[in-house]
Amino acid sequence: MLKFVLDTNVLVSALISTGGNPALLLDKAGERYTLFISKDILIEFESVISRDTFGFTDEEINTIIEAIISLSEAVNPEIKLDVIKSDPDDNTILECAVACGASYIVSGDRHLLDLKEYGGIKIITPKDALDLLK
Repeated sequence: MLKFVLDTNVLVSALISTGGNPALLLDKAGERYTLFISKDILIEFESVISRDTFGFTDEEINTIIEAIISLSEAVNPEIKLDVIKSDPDDNTILECAVACGASYIVSGDRHLLDLKEYGGIKIITPKDALDLLK
């Protein structure tokens, strides 16, 4: 089975637009690919969805985090990377992908997409990932 690491922006987009490509991709986690996540990705995701602009209650945030965890396999990256200098938070995505031996990183982030590939792991958009799963 394919191994995917979804960037935080893809997870947030899946939450905001339930009919968009990120949401459709997340719906296929576990049945069409294995989703991997790390503690650092979860921390960033929780930080983003806790912003007032989203309006989620603490209970809703906990439910969302639990749902993501239930769809994922957790990894604990033992390496720290410093590949993306302009947005160091993106390095946590690379670290998770390397730790699990991901097939793909799925992102909408230019910093990651511009890499195209890292350590044999291809970096693609949610639409590309859905096309791949068809």
